[in-house]
Amino acid sequence: MDVITFPDYHVFASNQTGNTALLAVGALGIGGNIISLQHVAVSLGFFAAGGLISGQLGNLFGCQRRSWLFITNMAQTALVFGAAVLYAHTDKNPNEATDLVIIGLLACASGGQVAMARTVHIPEVTTAMVTSAYIDFLVDPKILMLNNRPRNRRLVFVCCLILGSFVGAIAYISVNPAFALYISALGKLLVSLALLFNRGEKFPLVDCGTADLPYPVVTVHR
Repeated sequence: MDVITFPDYHVFASNQTGNTALLAVGALGIGGNIISLQHVAVSLGFFAAGGLISGQLGNLFGCQRRSWLFITNMAQTALVFGAAVLYAHTDKNPNEATDLVIIGLLACASGGQVAMARTVHIPEVTTAMVTSAYIDFLVDPKILMLNNRPRNRRLVFVCCLILGSFVGAIAYISVNPAFALYISALGKLLVSLALLFNRGEKFPLVDCGTADLPYPVVTVHR
């Protein structure tokens, strides 16, 4: 999604590290009028709202439950589809209000996605922040071992992120930004549906905010 929002709005939908830096750049007027503080504020605010709502509801209903993972992923999918529809209908007649809504929808979906990724306790897959995945991969003392699940997860995650970025950029150039958003939404929909078929595990219920566990928790049947 950042492949679409950054070229058009000079703001990130999911990379809030970048937006935090852009906040200072825009506030001090560096680079002229390229950076819109309004765009940055909307993205930061809706990302926080998405993370707060998704995270706290996950705490309430069970963040590792299959039903909750499916519901929160479908909600994110709906937000991205909504942004794509808005973009497609306003592409020829853009206006600031619609731009802010599109940014807000995508940022809210991203916040929910990152919150979900953190609470299922698979730290190798950060979904939005790739810097830590790069470093964790490079400093892994078992990097050359044949059987190394954390390394493999990081590698697959980074490769998927790179591939997805190129697919989004090609769709943006070859067709239009709305088409790229539809592809993103379709990918999220497929992930949501896949959750209905993945193998469940009965692990002890844990606090969703716990950062480090001796095992990854994905789903719990109750």
